[in-house]
Amino acid sequence: MKHIVLQPSFYNKFECIGAECKFNCCTYIWQIDFTKEEFRNIKRRIQTEEFRRTFQNAFIKEKGQDYYYIKFDEKGNCKFLDEDGLCSMYKEVGPENMSLTCKIFPRFCTYHVNRYECFLSVGCEEVVRFLMKEKDGISLEIVEREISDAERASSAEILARNQLKDSANAYWNDLKILLVGVLQNREYTFGERMVVLGLAMKKIDEMEKKGEFIKIAKYIEDFVIDFYNIENRKIYNKAFENINKDGSIRAFQTICTYFLNENDSLIEFDKKITDRIGLKRGVIMQNMSISKASIEYDTEKYQQAMEEFEEFIKGKEHWIENVMIEGYLAVRMPFWIEGGIWKNYCAMVVLYSVMLFIWTCLINKNSTEQNFAIYTSIFARNLFHNKEYVKTMEEHLNKTESETLAHMAMLVL
Repeated sequence: MKHIVLQPSFYNKFECIGAECKFNCCTYIWQIDFTKEEFRNIKRRIQTEEFRRTFQNAFIKEKGQDYYYIKFDEKGNCKFLDEDGLCSMYKEVGPENMSLTCKIFPRFCTYHVNRYECFLSVGCEEVVRFLMKEKDGISLEIVEREISDAERASSAEILARNQLKDSANAYWNDLKILLVGVLQNREYTFGERMVVLGLAMKKIDEMEKKGEFIKIAKYIEDFVIDFYNIENRKIYNKAFENINKDGSIRAFQTICTYFLNENDSLIEFDKKITDRIGLKRGVIMQNMSISKASIEYDTEKYQQAMEEFEEFIKGKEHWIENVMIEGYLAVRMPFWIEGGIWKNYCAMVVLYSVMLFIWTCLINKNSTEQNFAIYTSIFARNLFHNKEYVKTMEEHLNKTESETLAHMAMLVL
């Protein structure tokens, strides 16, 4: 049976590159889980003694959990990866018997009203390479095609409009038009587009709180049209004039919430960032609890890093645009975390500001396209696939009374 599907134009072209992937998805950066049935199904289909020995010592099942998790070897790789970097489970039991987690990644699917939406995770370096080639921006298409069992099984279902009368969720499609419409306007830098998106999100949040849901669709339509009206360029430019653009707020915020404690899975990259900007970090303890962060970095080195990244990305700005838009769409922004439209917008800003800081500190004048693809995918796995972590970062903004549009602007510009 065929279904109506919204997807990026390159979705069906994607193929896993297997052992050619430098940082494949079978690593300790995240958990690879199997349901009880998936675990038992594979166990029943074991054919070789060699695979049986691997299988017997390859899983962890925590008390009270319904899932089995794959252990990782001393190099941090899935125990089923063979010496060629290929999956021995795939060869032993066939792709149809893998866990849903293994079958679906990097695909993210949603079922909304009467159609599917399928996007690709920017945590996959091959997906990032596809996005780097899309010079004219991401093109979304509506096609009629078969849906795979994995796509169907993994799809989150969004209720229809008449079931969500008093919720912005009823305007799922309208908000997608806003997000893509604003973030693909290349008359402005991507950071400027993020600020403009914030203006719209703030207004929609206010309309939502007043119960003015019926007005949201028309507001979005008018807002996008006005944003593309060249006569309004001066008005928008004025909004960016007095904002601190030296990146210091972004650096401090990112270090506080993301790099304050060393992440074992990112130690190699963490050291590169530390060395690049002369970062010194720590915490000040008071009464056995953290009082505040102690952060120092070489401002001259950081400014130099910003300049080098700007030079590197010149003429390739669509890389950033495409990565962020596909990343947002894949995790269902602006409906990813609880708390409403504005909290989701703040989470979007957090994601972009951290990615921008990472790009700035890791990319230099000698960097390659391969460097960009790998750095992007590695850190995207820790950001776009960690809802709880992003919620923690967003809550930090709230606690420090930084959840304002002015503060958001300093994080993205």
